Amino acid sequence: MARQARRPRLARVSRWREDLSRLWRDKAMTTLAHLTDLHLDHWPANLDAAMDLLAGTDPDVILIGGDNGNDDGLRRTVEALGRAWPEADIAWVMGNHDLWRKPYRHLWSRFSDITATYLEGGNLETDSCTVVGTYGHYDYRGGLATIPLERYETFTDGRHVWNDRFIDRLGRTNPQIAAEIAELFWHRYQAAVARGLPIVVLSHTWPFAPTDDRSRSFFDAYGSNQLIGDAILAAKLRPAVLFCGHTHRADRWEEFGFPMINTGSDYSEVKVTIWDLERGTIPGASSAGHEP
Repeated sequence: MARQARRPRLARVSRWREDLSRLWRDKAMTTLAHLTDLHLDHWPANLDAAMDLLAGTDPDVILIGGDNGNDDGLRRTVEALGRAWPEADIAWVMGNHDLWRKPYRHLWSRFSDITATYLEGGNLETDSCTVVGTYGHYDYRGGLATIPLERYETFTDGRHVWNDRFIDRLGRTNPQIAAEIAELFWHRYQAAVARGLPIVVLSHTWPFAPTDDRSRSFFDAYGSNQLIGDAILAAKLRPAVLFCGHTHRADRWEEFGFPMINTGSDYSEVKVTIWDLERGTIPGASSAGHEP
């Protein structure tokens, strides 16, 4: 049952500034804005809340991270952002809720009427960075190894229930879908490496399973696609920054040598992240990595 819509609380804007002068030449900043998990189909006021949080900022690139409130919610978001910041580049991915009651291959639909870059179909290439993105999905490597694949496929461990049974998987398992998504991401990431500019990754789900087995649970199986993380770590160039959402918990990690930000919007508590990225090329970054 959907929660009752209510006016969201405005959370403080997270602002991070990275000192990457050891890697990149030019000193001018590219300002990135990340918003995610607005769920506008049930919380329509969240768009106004996000716009209020972004007021007074001047983003060059705006990233929309999924669970947008389906295609209509996404259109509303892109239109509002485009009116407010007509010079900004806008890119987006879907979330799991955007696939409810749809076949998972809706991920590769065309959205020619939406004036923003859909990252599942191609990278956003600016003069200062390359944005690579994906919804992500689940390969179950984040969950408990004691729970068999067959049990995860039923979306319950006998006590807890995960609700993505509403996605039409067309007869495929979640790990099979995760592998299909990750393979396409791999090729887009290699294209980004070849450009020789800082790489920004946008994902809805977390691209890395928990590295500490003690922190894993049944629900963590539905939180990450480690195959995306494998593709990133196998490449010659790591991201300058990675943004995700999905868990509704704000956090920051640097476990793999680059900052990973979960902006952490939580239904009626909207949050956004503003991130300043230094411009410039990365010496020696044009060589491709090794396929995982």
